Amino acid sequence: MASCSYTVPDLNTSGDVIYGPATCNQPFIHWAWNVFDFDKEDWDDGFGWDAACNITQPLARTFNGIWCLAYSAPDWRDESYDHSILQWGCRFARTHIDELDGRCGDGSAVAETRHVSGPGDEWTRLFLPFFYQRGVSERAGSLIHESRHADGKPHDSGNNDSSWDYNGAWRWQVCWLSWFAGSAEPTRSTPAMRAVARQRANIILTQNFVTPPGFTI
Repeated sequence: MASCSYTVPDLNTSGDVIYGPATCNQPFIHWAWNVFDFDKEDWDDGFGWDAACNITQPLARTFNGIWCLAYSAPDWRDESYDHSILQWGCRFARTHIDELDGRCGDGSAVAETRHVSGPGDEWTRLFLPFFYQRGVSERAGSLIHESRHADGKPHDSGNNDSSWDYNGAWRWQVCWLSWFAGSAEPTRSTPAMRAVARQRANIILTQNFVTPPGFTI
């Protein structure tokens, strides 16, 4: 995979300084690498394969998003679908995302997922805006978004959803972000990251539905 150029934003503002120590842990790295089917050839050439704890590089920043998705619920061990999306979001994502690949992209998209109804290669590709224009909690929300696509639910109006009732990827992302903003375990999140999540949810509510739902978080 070809390397690409990027500028690393403030690591405190993005939350990577806070979450990095939790993900620089070999059992977690091994678990995340396997359940999301990372491959070396998708994360080398400057993407972090050889430096899994380097929070300036895409791989570690992806691990931070996965950690946030997996452990932000008060009882993260209980992933029952009877509870809120904050509880089962990581279960859903790792079940439906076939593989996670790092790519440069052209700057126009955060991520892209290919879902096929029959035989064929499925994948989720993460682009530079995912790594460097989104904070840790926003990355977790984007993984939920892509998992909904991996479940076979595309956008039905360009890159937007027609409505809240369509129950598409934008709704799922808003739901996870709002639950994180309001209910994330304080010892495994920060007020700043919860505020960022609320802000992102409200941006989506006003910009990514053809018919806006008419409420904010």
